[in-house]
Amino acid sequence: MLSHECRGTGPAVVFIAGLGGLGKFWSPVMDRLQASHTVITLDHPGSGGSARRGPQTIPDLADAVLELTAALGVGRFSVVGHSTGGLVAQTLALDHAARLHRLVLSSTWARADRRFRDLFEIRRRILTEAGLGLYKAHGVLLAYPADTYDRHAPPLPAPGRDGDDTNEVQVTAERIDMLVDYSRADDLHRITTPTLVLGATDDQIVPFHHAEHLAQAIAGAQLTALSGGHFPPVTQTDIYTSCLREFLEAAEPAISAAIAPRS
Repeated sequence: MLSHECRGTGPAVVFIAGLGGLGKFWSPVMDRLQASHTVITLDHPGSGGSARRGPQTIPDLADAVLELTAALGVGRFSVVGHSTGGLVAQTLALDHAARLHRLVLSSTWARADRRFRDLFEIRRRILTEAGLGLYKAHGVLLAYPADTYDRHAPPLPAPGRDGDDTNEVQVTAERIDMLVDYSRADDLHRITTPTLVLGATDDQIVPFHHAEHLAQAIAGAQLTALSGGHFPPVTQTDIYTSCLREFLEAAEPAISAAIAPRS
């Protein structure tokens, strides 16, 4: 079984992390929801404590989620997908709608545009040419707003690739290719699962217009504007969790797609 965490009590919510693939990303949010929900997360195959099981693909990650929930005895569940995890969540909603209760798409996108492709090509070159340490440092620089950078940024690494985990470099490069090339944008109109789209207006990795496009493409989707860069679950944990709780616990989903700012 994949490395995972399952705790709490109540309706099940599966949290899917982004490019790094580590379930611990969700710990602050899970801590706040576990009293009212069964909260589940996982390390993606090839990341953290989960063994690699073949090429990195979005459909395989969706299968991994389904296999884990089946092994845990979970039938229907809500899913919260952040960044790359949002592509997995879209796939679950399109191909396995009967398993889902509600859908949350967080700091994610429907289709890569030119800026997005250029950004991730630059990140990939940093990874393979300058090394894993500088790649991660650059990611932190992009992901966190200036006023929170000091709290989250590690010291800059020494130059070069000495000491890099070659498997991590390979998996990360494959995952970058995976997320740039994958899109179900033309199918999103078929999603019927009640959907909440969360995006941050100061996100430099996935700018807010991507959240707007998702909300426009999915009938009845709610769109909420946050702040906190690319990682609102970490930088705005209380506000982020409040948005989730309101949506997950609402008796009936709202049908308006109007933007509801939260700060």
